Amino acid sequence: MRELAQRAFAAEFNDATHTFRESDDDRAPVYALLPTGAKANRVFIVGTLTETDDVGSDDEYWQGRIVGPTGTFFVYAGQYQPEAAGMLRETEPPAFVALVGKPRTYETDDGNTNVSLRPEHLTVVDEQTRNRWVTETANRTLERLNRFDDDTNEYAKMAREHYDSPADQYRQTVIEAVEELTSDAETAPTPNSQDEAGDIPESTMTADGESTASTTEGSPSESTETSTDDDSTSQSGDGISDFDSSSLDSEL
Repeated sequence: MRELAQRAFAAEFNDATHTFRESDDDRAPVYALLPTGAKANRVFIVGTLTETDDVGSDDEYWQGRIVGPTGTFFVYAGQYQPEAAGMLRETEPPAFVALVGKPRTYETDDGNTNVSLRPEHLTVVDEQTRNRWVTETANRTLERLNRFDDDTNEYAKMAREHYDSPADQYRQTVIEAVEELTSDAETAPTPNSQDEAGDIPESTMTADGESTASTTEGSPSESTETSTDDDSTSQSGDGISDFDSSSLDSEL
């Protein structure tokens, strides 16, 4: 059963250099370990597509740069991701896009590990969708941080073993992301009481990666999609006005 996608800011995702399987089966899913203590087989991001480039030699192999408030996501799509490759080919930057993809890591010649996304679904969205994704991703990141010291959190324990930097540094990235939105009141999202933060508008994409003409994340049509990721099950409807960054400052 396919798992719902995790939300993470670029600052955290690009630090998720450790990957693992939970069984010896060759077909077992590969997970990226988020430094805030969660596994991610799929990731849902929304940001500004700022650059696309065909970096292939014989066949098309498209690279895209998607910029968010805390950094840049790199995405790559080739012949095995024809829909996403076509979107990268045809979309004129800059444009707000939503993407669900699989984390991938590779080691560079100098021994560093780079993290990227292989797109499953990619679509153009609007600014309000981007803003709402930032708000919900901030909430999800804080939820993971609040559970990080729980002795029963096996993925937090794994993160402490594999990453040197303290997880609490990502609290500052939450502050930066939220303050970027609140710095300009006109760009703050204004979802109504029926909206769910992080949902993609009608006729685009749900947060678990399914194209849809009318459904949004958490709707009855998605009830068969069960996530084994704890923070993929919480679907809060908080808007940016409900997010108090001043309380975060006092926790640092």
